[in-house]
Amino acid sequence: MKFGIFTIVPWHEDVTQEDALNQALEQVVLADQLGIDEVWLGEHRFSRHGLLSGIFSFLGAVAARTKQIRIGTAVIVLPLHNPIMVAEETAMLDVISGGRFNFGIGAGYQRQEFDGLGVDMDESRDRFKEAIDVIIKAWTEERLTYHGKFTNVDDLLVMPKPLQKPHPPIFQAVSTSPASVDFAASRQIQVIAGGPTDIMGQAPQVIKLWREKMEEYGHAHAHLDPPMSKSIYVAPTMEEAENDPIGLEDFSSRILRSDGNNGAIGMPTDKHGNVPKGYEHWANRQNDRDRRDDPGHAGLPPLRGTPEVVIQRLKETQAAGINHVFGAFGFPGLPHEKVMRSIELFATQVMPHFQEVPVA
Repeated sequence: MKFGIFTIVPWHEDVTQEDALNQALEQVVLADQLGIDEVWLGEHRFSRHGLLSGIFSFLGAVAARTKQIRIGTAVIVLPLHNPIMVAEETAMLDVISGGRFNFGIGAGYQRQEFDGLGVDMDESRDRFKEAIDVIIKAWTEERLTYHGKFTNVDDLLVMPKPLQKPHPPIFQAVSTSPASVDFAASRQIQVIAGGPTDIMGQAPQVIKLWREKMEEYGHAHAHLDPPMSKSIYVAPTMEEAENDPIGLEDFSSRILRSDGNNGAIGMPTDKHGNVPKGYEHWANRQNDRDRRDDPGHAGLPPLRGTPEVVIQRLKETQAAGINHVFGAFGFPGLPHEKVMRSIELFATQVMPHFQEVPVA
C-alpha cells in the first residue's frame, strides 16, 4: 500500500495564520523523515476552509524542505488559472524537487472563489478541459501553438520543461458522477476518490468504474493504484482517539455551510439558488458533508483509533480494493503536538504492517 499526508491548511479560530502554515510545513517535514510516501496539498481561498491560496509558493517551500516524499496537489483548481502559467509553475516544481511532483487537478466548486477572481463559473468545465490540453502540450512540445476558446498562442517557448517524462503523473478529483470518471479515463488520468465517494461508501465502486472505462479506452491500468482521501487519526488509546476530535471534526462542514459573498461557501449555487452549468449533481452535497461528521455513516470504516485498530480498518479498506490512501492526520484546532504524534504513530506502528503485503 501507499500512504500520504493531506492538508488544505484550514485556519481554525484557535491559531494564527502564521502558526497554521508553519505547523503544516513541520508536519510534512516529519512525514518525509518517517518515510510516508506522499504529501497532497489543496488550493482554496477567501475563507477559513483553507489557507493555500498561494499554493505554488507553499509547494516550493515543501520541495526545499523535503528529500524523498512525493509532492502532489489535491487539487489545483484549473479554471481559476492561466494554464500556461500553471504549466510553468508545475514544471519548475518538478525540476527543483528532483522529479517528485504529482499533478492533481479539479474544476472547483466554491462559487465565491470564482466570483472573487472574476471567472465565470458557467465556463468552469470548458476551461478545465481546455487547460488540461494546454498544459500537457506546453510540457511535452518544444514550442506551444494552441487555438482554443480561452487560450490562443503561436510558437510559444514555455520553460522549463518538467523533469519527469513525458510529464508528471496527472490525477483528477472526481465525485460519483459517471461523466467525470469517464472523462478522466478518456485522458488516461488517474482519479482521486474520497470526499463524497467515501461518505456514501462508493469509493471502491468509483475506482472500479474508472478501471472499466480505462479498459474500454484501451489504456493500461493494472499498474496504477488511484488514491483515496480519508481522515486518519492515530492515538495511544481509544479514549483519546474518540474524544480528541469532539467539537473539532465538524470544522470543514461548518465553514462550508456558512455564508460567503454570493451563497454558501461550499456550494456552486448562488444565493438565489442558480446552479452553474455542469454542477447539477451538487444538490445534496451539504447533506453528504454532514454525514461525514458522523463516523458511523461513512462508507469504509474511519481510520481512527489505536495503531492496532487502524491496522485492522486499513485491512478492511484494502479488501475493498483500495491500496492507496492519504489523509489529514488530525483535525483543525487539534494541538499541533497531537497531529505530529498521530503522524509518528502511523508511520512507525501502522505502515510497517502494509509495506510487504501484496495489494488487493
